[in-house]
Amino acid sequence: MSGIDKDPRISLSHIGLFSVLLHVREEFDGIEPFPIKREELMKAAKISSTATYFKIIRQLNEYGYIHYLPTFNRMRQSRVSIGSEVETM
Repeated sequence: MSGIDKDPRISLSHIGLFSVLLHVREEFDGIEPFPIKREELMKAAKISSTATYFKIIRQLNEYGYIHYLPTFNRMRQSRVSIGSEVETM
């Protein structure tokens, strides 16, 4: 999270979602990429709009804070990596 205070693109919603992602990563013993559940992330980060959630997670990916690996298959979970290397699914 170093440098986040100097990044004018980052809002409270970004910080909230990023913090929740850090917590989820710890639940998976730091193994990356780890699976995510949109509903749980939204609830924990206090994001009420699905559109806002997708905007924030895409921006975190765009800005290089995370690596978001979305899936469009309802039977599989999207995955996130916070570390410097991204594994393929």
